Amino acid sequence: MICGLQFLHNEGIIHRDIKRLNILLDDKGHVRISDFGLAKQNVFEDNTITSGVGTLGYMAPEILQEKPYNAAVDWWSFGVTIFEMVTGVALFANNDSEELIDSIIMDRPVIPQWLDEELKDLLKKVD
Repeated sequence: MICGLQFLHNEGIIHRDIKRLNILLDDKGHVRISDFGLAKQNVFEDNTITSGVGTLGYMAPEILQEKPYNAAVDWWSFGVTIFEMVTGVALFANNDSEELIDSIIMDRPVIPQWLDEELKDLLKKVD
């Protein structure tokens, strides 16, 4: 997954909808990133964009705040996805959209102490 995101970003592509449902495994167990319907091309390190798209619970704070952003938003979504995959619960969950947005923008993610140290370190890096 990390190699796939690095490849996309090196090619100037931001996926903008990284989530569990868009991560597939092929018959050999290789990870595949799917659903490029919201992807943006030609966005390199020195470029930013402002359009707000994605799946709400996985969107980075800067997108929700309508600030300029770059490929870092995919790493945020990756962290949210990894958290969900290893804990079985959503990092940000609220049935009220406005409260969910406020939580993503204002709340600092709490990483469970029972997680493996390497996994905790990974999640801290993508925050």
